[in-house]
Amino acid sequence: MRDFKRRCSVLIAILSLFLHRPANASIFDRLASLEKDKYVHFSAGVVISHLSYPFFKKYISEEDAWVYSLSLVLVCSVGKEIYDIPRTGFNWGDIAAGMLGGMTILVVKF
Repeated sequence: MRDFKRRCSVLIAILSLFLHRPANASIFDRLASLEKDKYVHFSAGVVISHLSYPFFKKYISEEDAWVYSLSLVLVCSVGKEIYDIPRTGFNWGDIAAGMLGGMTILVVKF
């Protein structure tokens, strides 16, 4: 049951990205209108979580490995945005995209 709740929360988080858009636009139009940078942050979150999860699972319990993996994604996302402050400024959307990518580990645990 606990795993089901995690998967539902990931799905809700992903769907919440689309709530601020007009209701008449299709989901594909919404995805196409996202900035290219958001896809890069999402992909980076996926890569970091999927590479770090097996490492953490090897040394700590499987129940806690996903927490450490998502924490690493958060630290990397925030660090990248702090690095970007002089160039493009701090962007919470980029952090959210990275975290959503990292949350895919909750759905695809291996």
